[in-house]
Amino acid sequence: MRLRWLGVTGVTLLLVSLVLTLVGPQLWPTAYFGARAGMVPGGMMGGQGGMMSGGMMSGGMMGTMMAEDGVMQSMMSGEVGGDPAQPFDLRFLDQMVPHHQMAVHSAQMMLANSERPELRDLAQRIISAQQAEIDQMAQWRAGWFPDAPAAPSLTMMDGQGGMMGGGMMGGGMMGGQEQMDRLFLEMMIPHHEAAISMAEQALAESERPELRALAEAIISSQTAEIDEMRRYLRDFFGIATP
Repeated sequence: MRLRWLGVTGVTLLLVSLVLTLVGPQLWPTAYFGARAGMVPGGMMGGQGGMMSGGMMSGGMMGTMMAEDGVMQSMMSGEVGGDPAQPFDLRFLDQMVPHHQMAVHSAQMMLANSERPELRDLAQRIISAQQAEIDQMAQWRAGWFPDAPAAPSLTMMDGQGGMMGGGMMGGGMMGGQEQMDRLFLEMMIPHHEAAISMAEQALAESERPELRALAEAIISSQTAEIDEMRRYLRDFFGIATP
């Protein structure tokens, strides 16, 4: 298992916290996070309970984010879970798609706000690659499993269909973009590691050559991006990761 320096319990909650620190505590889904608050490592919120003051997004952005707790738990563990009565490939698609969606949305925030060209370039590559994979997986799901129930979604959309109503930085930043850049890297590394773990499981269990090829691509591209992000953490912030 690759989830080493932040551990399996933080993978998804940390990436979700990137959104939560931006929107402010008033939009936190208390029912979900009340029992899980202790799982987020100290200091990741900037030491001030959140890096944004005020509300940055119009109501409803978090609407479907926690829709499927089983999917969330699987993404946290880096393993393809779900109902074992369902085909593995269906479960993989239904968990990798929202996992990719979280990475895309976080990268969109970074692309819109970071002043570091290296991080903006990385964010754009994450968006391009993972959105293309999302589209491909959605096409496969429709063709392979036309009678399956609707897939769960963790897309974070507001009432007007946009990811962020009123502008991403509308509330004013408390922790500073420097801290947001670091937070992005610290969370995206274990998020990538979880995707790699799920892809390795797909290589072992899927018999579809298309899905196995996707898994190999995920392992290759995201392993390279992990190495890149670790280098940025070291060079920009003096943080060494194992």
